[in-house]
Amino acid sequence: MGGRNQLYHSDSFRGFPWEVKKMGYVKEERPTTISVEGTWNIGSYHYKGSKLMEEYVKGLKQKKLIGSFCPGCGKVIVPPRNLCGRCHRIMDRRKIVSNRGTITCFIVTPPMEKGKLKVLGMDPVETGLIKEGEVVIPVFVKFDGSDSNTDTILLNVDPKAVHIGMRVKVLWAKEPQGALSDFEGVEPV
Repeated sequence: MGGRNQLYHSDSFRGFPWEVKKMGYVKEERPTTISVEGTWNIGSYHYKGSKLMEEYVKGLKQKKLIGSFCPGCGKVIVPPRNLCGRCHRIMDRRKIVSNRGTITCFIVTPPMEKGKLKVLGMDPVETGLIKEGEVVIPVFVKFDGSDSNTDTILLNVDPKAVHIGMRVKVLWAKEPQGALSDFEGVEPV
């Protein structure tokens, strides 16, 4: 076992400890891409959220962040989950966490341009969700009292000022309706 990592390609498995090709893990490449004509209208499908999501959204309407508390390891996860990913116990208790937290990860996107990005088949610039030339900053935030990271958007900040460890607070909708959109994003404290 030398100190060097080796890369194995589908056409050369010399020295590979398993006969991967014979086991069927390596598939034959298709010479051309297969495409199917038509559309898939995602908007025509209706999804029913879990009771946990209903609890979470009710909390958002009251401008509160609700997480699941694990009785086994004591972790609090936001948004709530049924099962602890660490100790695999049922998480049937809830805890309200702070609406303030710390950025643990972020990305500053290039300025948005019309026709460059599709989200669920729609152009966010065309729909007016994002202004042309606007920079979007997706972030992970660890809210105080929580042991998990929550993904959201950082708003009202100069992109050059963003850093890991930056303190932020939730930016709530002016008139919460009991929807995920009540949590608009976060902004610097």
